[in-house]
Amino acid sequence: MPSTSFAPRPALAALAATPTTTTIRKLWKALTPGERALGISAALADDENGWVKATTRGAVAGALRFRPQTVGTWPTTKLVSEAARLPLDDVQLLSAYIVDLHLGHRRPMMAAFLDDLGIANDNGRIDSETTTVDQQDPARVARAADLVASRFPADDVATYFLTLLLQDQAIWSGLRDWLASRAGGA
Repeated sequence: MPSTSFAPRPALAALAATPTTTTIRKLWKALTPGERALGISAALADDENGWVKATTRGAVAGALRFRPQTVGTWPTTKLVSEAARLPLDDVQLLSAYIVDLHLGHRRPMMAAFLDDLGIANDNGRIDSETTTVDQQDPARVARAADLVASRFPADDVATYFLTLLLQDQAIWSGLRDWLASRAGGA
């Protein structure tokens, strides 16, 4: 039976109601400026090879019609602030921000969900070199999703589950029905 306590804000609820039509761009637009800033900050902090920083600077410079060299002189706080408010369009970059939003700030929720499914993880991070995640049983996914939704904010849960579906529809297919039924799309 669907949980009545799962009530993400309207922008996320609309995406959750029809999860098969959700895209990275739509999910990014549904995030609050604060959530975007958290994701951008986490992605920049986890940027080992500099791709995120360089691409963010280029995207911000393009959106503002500034020279990349000018944006390159900005402190990280200004870069994050501007990137969070601008209509950035690079799907690979937005995807990095969204994934790092979870890895940087929502690991207890991720770990709880993966633990409930019996998937090996390091505080929510799956080591893809040592762990293969097969397609998950929809009934088990629904039970784990109910548990996580009862313990964490609905907005965070909706964003996480939509992110999982965007990463791999086949593995996480049980989340499609779970989200749609809880958000009014089924």
